[in-house]
Amino acid sequence: MASFLLVDGDRNFRETLAIALRLDGHEVVVAPSPDAALAMLRTGAPDACVVDSHLVAADELLDAAAASARTVLLATGRYPELLAAAAIRHPRARTIAKPFRAAEIAAYVRAQGASAA
Repeated sequence: MASFLLVDGDRNFRETLAIALRLDGHEVVVAPSPDAALAMLRTGAPDACVVDSHLVAADELLDAAAASARTVLLATGRYPELLAAAAIRHPRARTIAKPFRAAEIAAYVRAQGASAA
């Protein structure tokens, strides 16, 4: 299964998403802050990095995650204008509007070949 790094300002959302992904057998690391996420990215690249585009440090996080060519980038959010801007600044990132299902992002990551079945 895939490894995920989740970075989201909404604690309830990120914890719920983490639980759903773990129940599907994925390895999940939840970053409580952008600084923690950046530190985690320096220690190794996950298969997928899920970043809330509403975070002040979203661009920096997506840039750091993009350093690994194998990491699938997902920019999430509730605001279409923020997602559109993220898509322009980070062409490798797939943008996905909230709410979404954990199975949806897991299937996308799997389709990108970023996980071992």
